[in-house]
Amino acid sequence: MKLIILLFASLFLSCSTQRVAVTPARTITKGVEVVTMDYTVTDSKGNTLPTKIFLFDVRLSERVRIVATTVGDSDSSICSTEEQMTLKAPLSEQLEAMQAKRQNIKVLGGVNADFFHIRTSQMPCGVVYRNGVCIKGGYDNQTTVFALLTDGTARCMSSSEYEALDKTLIAEAVSGRQMLLNDGVAQSSSTRLEPRTAVGVTRDGKRVFILVADGRRKEYSNGLSYADMAVIFKRLGAYDAINLDGGGSSSFSVEVATGDFAPINRPSDRSGERPVPNGIAIVEMK
Repeated sequence: MKLIILLFASLFLSCSTQRVAVTPARTITKGVEVVTMDYTVTDSKGNTLPTKIFLFDVRLSERVRIVATTVGDSDSSICSTEEQMTLKAPLSEQLEAMQAKRQNIKVLGGVNADFFHIRTSQMPCGVVYRNGVCIKGGYDNQTTVFALLTDGTARCMSSSEYEALDKTLIAEAVSGRQMLLNDGVAQSSSTRLEPRTAVGVTRDGKRVFILVADGRRKEYSNGLSYADMAVIFKRLGAYDAINLDGGGSSSFSVEVATGDFAPINRPSDRSGERPVPNGIAIVEMK
C-alpha cells in the first residue's frame, strides 16, 4: 500500500490545483486493504473543492474473490423484464444476507453496482451473472461490464468487448455505463462533479481497485468527474475502468460487527443508504 501513497504523492505534489492526503491503509485480510483519501478537485468555475474518496485495493487469488450481490442473496430478486418488479435493499443488508447464507465465505465489504430503472421496475440496466449463471442478459445501449472470470481474473469491458467474450468464461458480473479507461486511455473529459462508484482492473486482471467518492456536500465532499476518475485509476495502475451507479446510490460498506455491515462513506441521500438492486462484494474463501 505504500506504493499507492507514493503514486498519489508524485502526481499531486506536481499539480498546483490538486492535492491529496492518503490515510494509512487498513488491512482487512491479506490481499485486501481499505484506503481513504482527502482529495481536492476543481469545478467548472475554477474553484478548488474537497472530495472524500474511499478505496478497496483487492489482489485476487484462490482465497480472495469478488462476487455479485442481490437482495436476500437470491437470484430471483432480479427480474429480467419491465413487467416484473425487481427487489431493492441497501448494500449493507445485501452483504449481511450473503454472509448469513454462505457459510463457506467471509464477506469483507462491498459497494453498489448497476444503474437501475428507478422510476419503474427497479430492474438493473445491464447484465448480471452469479455463480456462472446469467440471471439477467439484456442491457441498455450505454452498458459496460465488470466481470470475474472462471480463471480468477477480472475484466472491465465495453459492450462490444462483452459481446465478443465467450460467456462461459464469466463467473460473476455486474454492469455500469461510462468507460473511464480503455487499454490505459481515458475515455471521457467530462468535468461534472458527482458522488461516484467505479471499478478499475490492472492489465493482467489480478488486481482490482473499487472506488467510492462522496459528493453533494460542499464543505465536506464534492464528488469526482469522469476525467478525475480516469486520472486516479490510471495512477493506481488500472488498465481498464468503468463507472458504476453513483449519486445517492454510492455506498462503501464494511463489517462493523460480526455479520453486521454499514457504509463508512456518507451517502448523499438525506434518508441515508439508498436501496439498490445489486452490488459487488469482496469475499474471503474459508
